Amino acid sequence: MEYKVVFKPYDLTTLIGRATGGAGSNEATCETGEWNNALNKYEKDGWVIKNSGTVVSGRDIMFWALLEKP
Repeated sequence: MEYKVVFKPYDLTTLIGRATGGAGSNEATCETGEWNNALNKYEKDGWVIKNSGTVVSGRDIMFWALLEKP
C-alpha cells in the first residue's frame, strides 16, 4: 500500500468574500472546484480517499486529503 497526503491552501477571508459577494461567487466556486478536480485526477490514477477535511489557521484554510493506493 502507498499513502499520500495532498493539500491546497486558500485565504479564508478572500474565499468567504467571494462566496458571499455575488459576482465573486463564481470565482470561489472555481477555486474550490480546482480541489475537486485534483482529487478526481488522483482517483483516476487509482488512489482512494481514506479521509479528508479542512484546517483553519488564522486567515488561511487548508483543504487536505489522505489518499491510499492499494
